[in-house]
Parts: sequence; C-alpha cells; structure tokens
Amino acid sequence: MKVLIYTHEYPPFKGGIATSSKKIADILKTRFNVVVCCPKYSNTRSIEMENLKIIRMSFIGGNKFKKIPILQYVQGLMNLKKILINEKPNFLLYLGEEAEIVGGLLNNRSITQIVRIAGSGIKSILENNSFTKILKKKLMKRLYKNSRDIIAVSENTKNLLITSKEFDENNKIKLIYNGLEDEFIGKSKNHQLKNKLGFNDDDFILLTVSRVLPRKGQDNVIRALSKIKNNKIKYLCVGDGSHLNNFKELVKKLNLNERVIFIGEVDREETSSYYDIADAFILCNRTWNNKIEGLPNVVLEAMGRGKAIIGSKNTGTEELIINNKNGFHVNPENITEIKNTIIHTYENKNRLVDMGAYSLELIKRNFSNKIMSEKYIGLFNED
Repeated sequence: MKVLIYTHEYPPFKGGIATSSKKIADILKTRFNVVVCCPKYSNTRSIEMENLKIIRMSFIGGNKFKKIPILQYVQGLMNLKKILINEKPNFLLYLGEEAEIVGGLLNNRSITQIVRIAGSGIKSILENNSFTKILKKKLMKRLYKNSRDIIAVSENTKNLLITSKEFDENNKIKLIYNGLEDEFIGKSKNHQLKNKLGFNDDDFILLTVSRVLPRKGQDNVIRALSKIKNNKIKYLCVGDGSHLNNFKELVKKLNLNERVIFIGEVDREETSSYYDIADAFILCNRTWNNKIEGLPNVVLEAMGRGKAIIGSKNTGTEELIINNKNGFHVNPENITEIKNTIIHTYENKNRLVDMGAYSLELIKRNFSNKIMSEKYIGLFNED
C-alpha cells in the first residue's frame, strides 16, 4: 500500500500544516509506503529512507513561491502529475489550501483521495463570494466531491463545513484531532532559561509560541498588557512572522519594552524549555484575512508541558480548554476581557499547577499521538 501526501508546507517550513504533514507522514510510514511531495527550500533535497520518500518540488520564486499563486498552482499540478505516473500510489492525501487547489486542478477520479482541512480555507475561499475567489472555490468543491474522506482537525472546523452552503456531503467528514508525542511530554523540565532571559524569579510569564501575525493575536495581548499596571506580569513571544516589526513598534509605542520580549524563531526541540518557564500559555487567535485556526499544535504542546491555557472562544482552541479547569476562554477581540482574564490568572496563580496537571491529563486522554495514529492508520486501512 502506498500513500502520497501532497502539501505546500513541510519542514523546514514553520507552521501548523508543516508540523502536521510531517507528523502524519511519520505515522503512516509505520504501516505503509509513504511518498511526500512538497516544496524545495534552502538546503533541502529529495531523500529516500525505509517506507518514506520525500520528493522536493522546485518552484519559480524560490522560498517566496507563494507570492506568485498562479505559477504555484500550475507548477504544482505539473509536478504532481509526473510524480503520480512514477509512484502509482493507492491513496492521495492533500494538506493545506494550496494543495487543495492543485487537487481540484488535477480532477482525479481514479485514485482514492483524502483531504485534511484545518478550517481557514472554508472561510477564505469556500465561503468567500468575491470575484477573485470564484475559480478557487470551484476547484476546492471539485476536490471535495472527488474525495472519499474529508478530515476535520476540530469540531469547530467540522461545523464550519457542515454549515457551509457550498457543501452538502456531511457523511464524508471525519474528525481526527492532532496528537502530541510521548517524547515531547516526557522531556525533563528545564527552568534555567528564565534567569538567562533576564526574568526575575517572581516575574509572572505569559507565553505565546506562534508565527507573529494578527491571526495569532499577539497584538491584542500586548494591548491588554498595556492596561495592566502590575510590572511583574511579562509577555514572552516565541516565533517569527511578517508582522514582527509592526508588533515591536506597538510595544515601543505602549512603553512595554521591559515587559514584552520577542525571541524570534526557535527549533521545536528547544520550545519545551520556553513552555517550562511560563506560568500560563496564551493564544488569542482570531479570524484575520478570512483565515481562522483549526486546532493549534502549540496549545497541545503547552498542555503537554503542564500549562494552564488562556485561549479564544469560537475557535479550535476552545475545544482544548475546560473553563476554570485547565484554563480560561476569552473573546480575542475584546481587549478589556483579555486584560481581566490575565489579571484573574495572575491572582489565581496558586491554582495554575493543578490546572496544568489537568491540561496534561486531557492530552493523555484525548490528544495523544497514539490516538491520532490509530485513527489515521484505520482510515487508510478502510476498504
């Protein structure tokens, strides 16, 4: 049995789809032959190992190929056609909006196709009636029609598709949550980073690990922090992104240079140390540019390191939080609500260890890599 995974985001690219693409490939290669068709980035090459082949596609524009979407889709289609002839897979799995567009262009009915959706494509394309989205919408709907299964990563994502007027094949939708590896959960705790970064022992650290974008909500956390007079409450931002300089300017404008620290991009292997020094994890993710969050891997990671979570209502993040048990829900657009929730979290810091333990228990019970593996392998074992 051979499974071909087609995606335009794969490590070393950073982001949820890239992380999930690799995770799914690693799961499937334990039972099947897996081929990953993904972009070529700097210092990457096609490789082949036991049960896994990674074929790197070259795109005009190099690492900036996404900025020329028409060429991206046409080149992706040409590459995919060639690879299908050579590899002859039994299954074709698409991950990411760009991959879905290419899948719609391919219009294949001879291979069993499966699509994994995170939700952003539903809002930005399927439910978007602008003239510029007409063709993309047609291609996405064509792929969904041609696919045997559509994997939703959260109940929120599933409900977005069910309630969409552009989709009426609800029997195809299957919910498979992302999972977290035992190795990440079991790593030894490391608290030494706190002093190395210049924090005092009694500082209260809020942490966001994510790309720096309005969709991730760092800007609204910064605005909320500016309304809190307690200088012991600090905000640590790990990640890079197109709005990093804008958010740094916001910090400067609000006189928060001593309370907000931007770390930049960090390898995933190092992120556990940042989770470990945080008192609470915060992700005020929201709809931006018609894109939403499906089920953020970073929230799973924070929970796996035993952290209480402050997260957004009406997103996949909400499904990971049992209010007042392992964290708190907030309206990501309401600065006052975010401010009050941060203050409440600080004032109840004696509860955070128990709340973090509850987070870890939820991960082990519902969001483990074992559960995710069983569901994906079962999906491809279906007749």
